[in-house]
Amino acid sequence: MSAPTFTTCRPHHLPAGPKPYRQGTFVRLRHATRALGRHARRGNGGFTLTELLVAVAIIAILVAIVSVCLARAREYARTAQCLSNLHQLSLAALSYAQHNRGMMPSDGQTIGGYWYPEIKPYDNNIIANGLCPDAATPVDPSATGQGIGTASQAWGLVDPGGAYGWLQGTTCSYGMNVHAGGAGVIPAVAAYGQVTLGGHTDYYGGIASATTIEANGNALITGAMESGGAITLHGGITVQGSQSPNMPGMQPPDVTAIYNQIMDTDNPAPTSGGNTIDFTNNQYLYINGNFDASGQMNIIGSGTLLVSGNVTVDGIFPSQGSANINIVTLGSVTIHGQLNLNGSIYAEGNFTNSGNQAIHGVLDIGGYYDDHGKGYIAVVAPPSFDPRANGNQIVDSQPLFGDCIWVDGSPAASDAVPSNTQTGDPTLNAQDQMARFCIDRHLGQINVSFTDGSAHTVPLAQLWQLNWSGNFRAKTVVVP
Repeated sequence: MSAPTFTTCRPHHLPAGPKPYRQGTFVRLRHATRALGRHARRGNGGFTLTELLVAVAIIAILVAIVSVCLARAREYARTAQCLSNLHQLSLAALSYAQHNRGMMPSDGQTIGGYWYPEIKPYDNNIIANGLCPDAATPVDPSATGQGIGTASQAWGLVDPGGAYGWLQGTTCSYGMNVHAGGAGVIPAVAAYGQVTLGGHTDYYGGIASATTIEANGNALITGAMESGGAITLHGGITVQGSQSPNMPGMQPPDVTAIYNQIMDTDNPAPTSGGNTIDFTNNQYLYINGNFDASGQMNIIGSGTLLVSGNVTVDGIFPSQGSANINIVTLGSVTIHGQLNLNGSIYAEGNFTNSGNQAIHGVLDIGGYYDDHGKGYIAVVAPPSFDPRANGNQIVDSQPLFGDCIWVDGSPAASDAVPSNTQTGDPTLNAQDQMARFCIDRHLGQINVSFTDGSAHTVPLAQLWQLNWSGNFRAKTVVVP
């Protein structure tokens, strides 16, 4: 019997013969694996150049935003410190007033001082409180010649032998509102130029001159004599008050500013003058030109007469009794005749009397005052347009101290916006003193403290809305 024969059976779908690997398949698999690895590695940690530049730009923008925010935050911190300084200065000034019959510190009208040394005993840290963090470094005196500050620099370091030598030793970032300062007793005559008394006029009040006073007639002066220079007395002069020569910083109210303010805000009506002045329909009248009172003048009612030229009194003014009239002139006043006035005279020019004057009011003279006549002047409270009208009363809403390029300022509504808010007005123009405060110190604003002790940040355009003085009229301005 022959051996059985076995036939191997396999599924028809299996390849014939064992072939476990093929070389081409292995190579393709290896390449695919490497490619997958490269793709995975790039997707997890790699950047293209474009992606890198975008990331850098985003980081730069974020850094810039953070830097601006940090700078703004630091400025807010400096502004807060400045407000605290001004608050402390106001508290010291109020303490001073409590010890001086309610009178605020002066702006240089008292012997040997002004507000800074006057309030120093009431502020034991006045050196630090007097410096704004945004203007703590004093200006180089060689830059201005007078040590006048800027928006970013304090005033000070003045020449001790110069015009402002009385400020020597003081460096400060703030100035005082002159209108809020204690002006003492209002004088009968206040003049920028020399005062010469050579006649027989009696003064029931004081005499003040920003330069010198020379008296050689027969006069009675019941008040004080104050002068920016020497006081020389000869003849039969009787002075019942004190004599204070060489006083610093004396400044009577600015007549031009008063004239412009009335013209801008009180709508004065024109009048031809003549021998009759009638205030029936308007308490403010103006004459464009000279006013010559050569006859017997007749005044109807009472009011204020503005004159753009000179005023001359050759006759009797008025013809009967006394005229209830204030005179504000951009020219000079000359009296040869008889002047009987229940009112005050404000002259930007000179005042000369060789006649007879009987005045119940005050005289404010921008030039010299020369009296070789006779008569009397008795002080009566000045009219409302005079910054001194409110005397020494403390008004809660009145600015007291503020960021400033100088020791003080007396803003008027007619003052213009300075052309450069970084420097203000380095000329210290007496007719434009808002420019001392209108400086870009705190992001288009300054800090101001008030007579109630509070302190606030005020946008520059809003400075013309504050109650700087009793006769300040708010005005809308645009600050570029």
